[in-house]
Amino acid sequence: MSHPLLEFGDATAMNPGSSGHTPASFSLVLCSPPMTSEPVNSADAAKGSRIISRLLPPAIRLWLHTQLDHLDGLEFAIDGKDRQILGGYLPGVTLAARQAVYQGLHVSQAEVKATDIRVNLPQVLRGKPLRLLQPFPVDGQVTVLAEDLRASLGSALLGEGLRDVLKQLLAGAVSNQQVPLVSWLGEGGESSEVDIALGSDRMTLRWPGSSLSSDALELSLGLAMREGRWLCLKQPVATVVPAIGEPSSPIALDEIAFDLGSEVDIRQLAVTPAGIDLVGMVQVIPAD
Repeated sequence: MSHPLLEFGDATAMNPGSSGHTPASFSLVLCSPPMTSEPVNSADAAKGSRIISRLLPPAIRLWLHTQLDHLDGLEFAIDGKDRQILGGYLPGVTLAARQAVYQGLHVSQAEVKATDIRVNLPQVLRGKPLRLLQPFPVDGQVTVLAEDLRASLGSALLGEGLRDVLKQLLAGAVSNQQVPLVSWLGEGGESSEVDIALGSDRMTLRWPGSSLSSDALELSLGLAMREGRWLCLKQPVATVVPAIGEPSSPIALDEIAFDLGSEVDIRQLAVTPAGIDLVGMVQVIPAD
C-alpha cells in the first residue's frame, strides 16, 4: 500500500503588521511514491504509521530557513501518527535553533516544545490557507548573549523598543529636572546610537550625545519578572556624562513594569555579564 507524501510549496512571507509578525503562508502538495513489494511491518501497523511525521520535518526546516535572516543550526521533530497529522492534529512539535537572526534580532540558542496543535490541514490539502484552530502552549528556553544584544541594536524592533523605554523612564526626569531627552532620542523618527552592557541582574544602556549635545546618557537598571507576565525595570538610574569633566549626580527614576500579556508566563529571567536566559511558556492564539 502506498503512503502519501507531503511537499511544501513556495513560502511567501507577509509583512509584519502593528500587532506583530504574521506567519508566512505555504501550501502542501500530495503525491504518491511508486508501489513497492516490501512487506508491511505488523508492529509498525499496530502503532500507526509515522511516515508523514518523518517526511514533514525536512520540508518545514527548509521553510523556516526562508523566514529567517540567518540560521546556523536547526533541529525539528513532529510527534504524531499519519492519521492524526492528516486530520490536522499535531500532538507535539520540538524545535532547537542556534545562531538565529529574525528581522535583525539575534538569538544564540532556542529550544522549544509545542503540544496539542490543531490546524485545518484537510482544508489546506484542498488549497485553502493554513489556519490555527485553537490556542496551544509553547514551552522552552531562549539564550541571548551580550554580543547578540549588541548586534540587534540596529534592528528596528529593538531600537524602537529602547526608545519607548527611555521615554517612559525619563518622563518624570525631563519635566522635574530638565533632562534634555531629545539629545539622545533624536528628532522625529530618527534613530540614535546606543550601546549595551550586562552585569549581574542589571544592564546598562549608553546613548552618546547627538549633534545637539556632546553629553552622553547612561541608564542602569535591573530586570525582573513578576507573576510571570510583568517585566519590571528595577531601580533605574540615569547619569548624564559630559564629554569633559565629571559626570553629574545620578538621577533615581521611578520603577516601571510592562505587561507582556496573559498569554505569557516567564518562570525564569537570569541576567549575567555573559547574556540573558529566559525560561517560560507562551500561549499561541489563533488570529481572528
